Amino acid sequence: MHLQILLVEQEVSGTDKTVIQNVLETDMEREELLAKEKEYKKDEEKYAQQLLDIYKRMEEINAYSCEARAAQILSGLGFHNDDFYRPTKEFSGGWRMRIALARALFAQPDILLLDEPTNHLDLDAVMWLEDYLINWPNTVIIVSHAREFLNSVCTDIYHYINQGLDYYKGNYDSFEKKRSELIVQKRREAESQKMRIEHVQAFIDKFRYNAKRASMVQSRIKSLNKMELVEEIIEDPTCVFIFPTPDKLRPPLLSIDEGTFGYSKEKPIVREANFNVDMESRIAIVGANGVGKTTFLKLLLGQLDLDAGNMTRHNRLRTSFFTQHHVDSLDITLSPVEQFLKSFPGSNHEQIRSHLGSFGISGPLQLRPMYLLSGG
Repeated sequence: MHLQILLVEQEVSGTDKTVIQNVLETDMEREELLAKEKEYKKDEEKYAQQLLDIYKRMEEINAYSCEARAAQILSGLGFHNDDFYRPTKEFSGGWRMRIALARALFAQPDILLLDEPTNHLDLDAVMWLEDYLINWPNTVIIVSHAREFLNSVCTDIYHYINQGLDYYKGNYDSFEKKRSELIVQKRREAESQKMRIEHVQAFIDKFRYNAKRASMVQSRIKSLNKMELVEEIIEDPTCVFIFPTPDKLRPPLLSIDEGTFGYSKEKPIVREANFNVDMESRIAIVGANGVGKTTFLKLLLGQLDLDAGNMTRHNRLRTSFFTQHHVDSLDITLSPVEQFLKSFPGSNHEQIRSHLGSFGISGPLQLRPMYLLSGG
């Protein structure tokens, strides 16, 4: 039996091939048939029968509908029709990751392995992928930290812990409930066993040197030696992020009045917009792919200037930016400590190591080159 397994873990290379070409070429048989057709068409009279055989096989494998199916997948992942025929080298790493995902979905392998598939997707694309995988005809195995995604898609959970795999039926919420119940049950069993052991040990200690009760003592010693200890449930490590409280500043911290910006006058990204941030603000900026959400953040950071309107910034305002493709801003040949020393000259080692530890990066991890660390 031939079993096809496909893992999506890295973006496609940026080349002159178009997006849709990258997707279609995953159908190896179709590509081979098209190549033969092109060759045989050089002498159609001589290869008439071979061409008929090719067309028949193309019909059998639905080769003529492949482009429409590829376009449907790409559209679901956020690509516009104009994007299909652009070379992949024009796209960022996040978008090339989407192309890699589109290739895998188009290939329809027997087992599809997805490693953090939602990382580079916006909300609409995540919802589309959920629906697509719910109706996926084959097996899919997912590594993900997206709880709602796992709840929607998964029917079984394997918990990788203590160098083993524990199986749970159901989605992620069901897994958490059952595991919590198991932890409580095991703790009760462990406490009960501990009390039994202490009771037996007390008897042994009391009558160890009593000749009349020697046989009873030996019997209890044997029972303790044979007793299987209740296994301790190892809980997943947790990390609580602690963000320092900034100094209070009087409003407005940051505001835009009647602001307009565009990379060209014909296509403004922001037009006569009003925006305000104060100390209590918790703001989400939502919108379709490509409308300019990241560009708007760059305006707020002062990396870009308005074409018209006014922007006001508090003279003591400090900003930090966690980017969509944060890895691009790191030198992964450096360790976390070295990266901090490079980014924040003058900081001392103890301060840096303490800060990294508050985010779960402790011990040897702080000195390990970042290319050896996982994406998380």
